[in-house]
Amino acid sequence: MDAERKEYAMAPVRRVVIMAGGSGTRLWPHSRRSRPKQFLPLLPPDGEALLAATVRRIGRLLPLESIFVVTTAEQVGEVRRCLPALSVDNILVEPLGRNTAPCIGLAAQTLKRRAAAGQEPIIAVLPSDHHIDDEEAFLRTIAQAFAVAERGHVVTVGIRPTAPETGYGYIELGERSDDPEPLDASPRLAAAFVEKPSRERALAYLASGSYLWNSGMFFFPAQRILDELHAHLPALARILDEIGQHPERLPVLYAEAPAISIDYAVMEKLGAAQVGRDAALRVLAGDFGWSDVGSFSAVVALLPADEAGNRVLGRGAEEPVLLRCRDSVVWSSSQQLVAALGVEGLVIAVTDDAILILPQRCAQEVREVVSRLQSGGRSGLL
Repeated sequence: MDAERKEYAMAPVRRVVIMAGGSGTRLWPHSRRSRPKQFLPLLPPDGEALLAATVRRIGRLLPLESIFVVTTAEQVGEVRRCLPALSVDNILVEPLGRNTAPCIGLAAQTLKRRAAAGQEPIIAVLPSDHHIDDEEAFLRTIAQAFAVAERGHVVTVGIRPTAPETGYGYIELGERSDDPEPLDASPRLAAAFVEKPSRERALAYLASGSYLWNSGMFFFPAQRILDELHAHLPALARILDEIGQHPERLPVLYAEAPAISIDYAVMEKLGAAQVGRDAALRVLAGDFGWSDVGSFSAVVALLPADEAGNRVLGRGAEEPVLLRCRDSVVWSSSQQLVAALGVEGLVIAVTDDAILILPQRCAQEVREVVSRLQSGGRSGLL
């Protein structure tokens, strides 16, 4: 395609955009609108925040000045607290959250505008709130994805499934691409994006070997994604163009942007069945111990357990007292003593203004509590 030939003539410069917005619902009451999970001190042994871990990890591949964080205006303070060494110029501020397509489009336009003459930013979009076990394998995959994107392609990293997860979207793999070597592994073309499946369908996906979890990591030349937005979401593209010409109008114009994810807006349109081979989305398979830390069950998996399978995070002012308890987790930031007796498989989450108790099997349902608070007008607890 013409856009790809134009990009080959440019000097590629690698940039990372980390999306650090979000409303903080699945780990309530610890995660709130003003402080969603990427800012929480979750990671052992010293309570590293997920955002800080994301920057530290990718900082092994690129210098800090090449790393940018996109967040909402109300969360800029948390970003600066987590990342004191990051230049304020590298914090890109959305006036309000409008989902990932406007966020990514705004970042691509900004980095394109800041690039030196003759340079084309090759952007890696990474979530801020994921955990990676094998950082070496992760960085090898990221470097390979950058290399494919530098050829003008849009690329995603899918995660090899290890269980029949029903809480993730999936990507169906198509045929192998004909991209020239050398690469560690030939990319595949995306055949389709699949919504969160039933357990039966997730089992079939796992058995087939032809599906990957959708990680939300994307790579592309800045101009390529802007061209795709013009093709598939012209209403947003027009707003981004106007912001580029009149940046002082960002708050007003951005509020008019459609609230839509990049998956719906662009990536699903680049399935190989819908577009030509050259334009199709490339997929690389990642196998590096990935978790989106999307529930209390995922948090539990990050923590060391005692001999009874209990885990403790954020001890608050007092050491919890756990008597004849098994396979439970206590997460407290309160001044209160937390004591539990004879319970099994529970999550006990305590803050200064709220207590949540649930069996771990209900970990994906915490949003129901948040929805009830919201519908009841109790926004001060959100």
